[in-house]
Amino acid sequence: MKRVKADLIWLLLIAFIVNFAVIHGRKFPVGGTGGDTLIHMAMIRGIYLGRNPFLDQHYNVFPNWYPFLYHILIALLAKITRYSIWDLMIWTPLIFSVFMTYAWYKLGESLNEEYGGLVLGSLSFLILKRHLFPNPKELITIFLPLFYLELLNSQRYKSSGRYTLLAGMVLGLTLLTHSLAIALLSSVLIYGLLKKDRKLLKVATFGLIISLPFYVNIIINKEVTPKAIEDIYFHEQTDTIFTKLRGIVPPLYFVPLWLFGLYSIYREKDKDKSAEIVLAMILGISISIIFPELLKPFKILIFSRRFFIPLKYTYLIVYFYAIHSILNYLPESLPRKVFALLFSFIFIIYGSITFIEYNYSSYYSLSTYQNFEELTLLGLQNYSKGVIKVSEWLIQNSKRDDYLIGHPLTIGEYIAAFTGRPVVAVTYGHGNPFLDMKQRRIDIEEFFMTPNKRKEIIQKYGIRYVILCPLTQKYYNVTIENFEKDKFRIVFQWNEFYILEIKR
Repeated sequence: MKRVKADLIWLLLIAFIVNFAVIHGRKFPVGGTGGDTLIHMAMIRGIYLGRNPFLDQHYNVFPNWYPFLYHILIALLAKITRYSIWDLMIWTPLIFSVFMTYAWYKLGESLNEEYGGLVLGSLSFLILKRHLFPNPKELITIFLPLFYLELLNSQRYKSSGRYTLLAGMVLGLTLLTHSLAIALLSSVLIYGLLKKDRKLLKVATFGLIISLPFYVNIIINKEVTPKAIEDIYFHEQTDTIFTKLRGIVPPLYFVPLWLFGLYSIYREKDKDKSAEIVLAMILGISISIIFPELLKPFKILIFSRRFFIPLKYTYLIVYFYAIHSILNYLPESLPRKVFALLFSFIFIIYGSITFIEYNYSSYYSLSTYQNFEELTLLGLQNYSKGVIKVSEWLIQNSKRDDYLIGHPLTIGEYIAAFTGRPVVAVTYGHGNPFLDMKQRRIDIEEFFMTPNKRKEIIQKYGIRYVILCPLTQKYYNVTIENFEKDKFRIVFQWNEFYILEIKR
């Protein structure tokens, strides 16, 4: 049995302690006050309740637009451990960060057995920030180094069928985690075609086969062609050729190390297959980021800045090559392992401090040390308590697929996240780009503001419950008095929150 190295144990222990220090005392997941975290929680909860993962978990219709591996994983953990999804989304970032450090360590060990694991494992602390918010991108920090590990192994060994298959499997799992993995797939595929390398083409093929059902489901069931994805980040202004070129370069203080690392990789590429592949992947991902600019004149908009994520993670390998070259320049009389420890210490300290600072400077994180019910959300004193009470009633008294209508923020983020019940629409920017989200929000507005259209909209979606809250009054100017008693029955009321059951 192979002995576990002491430096690996120390790295994993430090990663655990740093994450535990910020997670201990949390009352709810980071981002639980609104936004992506709640959207992912609703997806997890729908799958946990037994809904088909190929369905959009918010609307209970095909297709699911978001790769669902993360959601299935958390749902399964909740089933197996009997911990709540709420608690798992607090604590899994710690687990994933430890796995991340281990994965980068193993990749580093394959690049240099003497100190590679120590250096690259320490470099992984630079991306600890990616584990503050619980979401699918956390898994990318684990899958990417494992993908590179198996990809490099498939090129190193003549009898490499197992590694080729494993690389393809990890690529497929990454594609089922987040669409940013398309940049990895295209890079491997194009590089394989240019090199006429059957191993690389097999990796791309395996990855595509594993993820194909998800993407075929979208093609078959899409309602609309997403010419203009709902955009809350102003991509048309921020996703420009200038921002892309600038984004390809790391932060200024890492540029010297980055340039020296790229030079080291380029110098080694002819005699080191690993260096050649890393360089090819960097070029491939960079092209994936820039290429969509050529499509803009044809009104084809692909916001490719998200591809920065695998690129920036790949730069950890670039930094490793820079450190590796520096250590090789040292005289043989000097102990390289000691200097490797020094560099590692710097990366661990810097990464840990910036992660902790990020945690305590973010409202989304600071608020998690309070009870959710005590928060003042949207400037409304009892809003957080109200959505909890409505959700508790729905969990106890409604069925899994009972459709809800209400203000998109109330039902689409909070209540969907807490109950897993399907809703008519979520908030702008968080909806399924392959469904007609604009029409769904129009339908909500007309339901509340045009009473003679209510019956039609109820039948269209099969609505069972109406949720009234301060936001429906504020934005649609409706109260309980606007609903006829012979058609709607009050089944729950707390302050300004009402649940109305539609009479059949």
